[in-house]
Amino acid sequence: MADAITILLLSPDLMVSSRIAGLAATIPATILTLASQAAAPRGGPFAVIVVDLQVNGQSATALLERAKGFRASQSAAGAERAAIIAFGPHVAVDRLAEAAAAGADLVVSRGELLGALPAVVERVRSAVQKGNADGSG
Repeated sequence: MADAITILLLSPDLMVSSRIAGLAATIPATILTLASQAAAPRGGPFAVIVVDLQVNGQSATALLERAKGFRASQSAAGAERAAIIAFGPHVAVDRLAEAAAAGADLVVSRGELLGALPAVVERVRSAVQKGNADGSG
């Protein structure tokens, strides 16, 4: 079995958080959920940061900047670069595009994330590791 990873989930949605936590066991991963925009994560380092784009009053860019700040803090402490996955409703095309432009490593629909979490996490981690290896990450 692979070593467990830790995933930071930024989402105020308790149903999504619960579903992701349930799916994480198959990765294997531990999930730390931050529901509050004011909270700071404890623990880590995080291999992946998952950002829920459906947060009222926050632009996708602001949500991604928060995630990138957490990633920069752990990188400054010597940890491996965390991959950032942004997700939202498939009909929120502009918001998903904004997240991609704001620097998410991977942007997926809510259905794709919840339907294939292990594959999505593996895909983004492989892409980030490849980027780090070739100097583009």
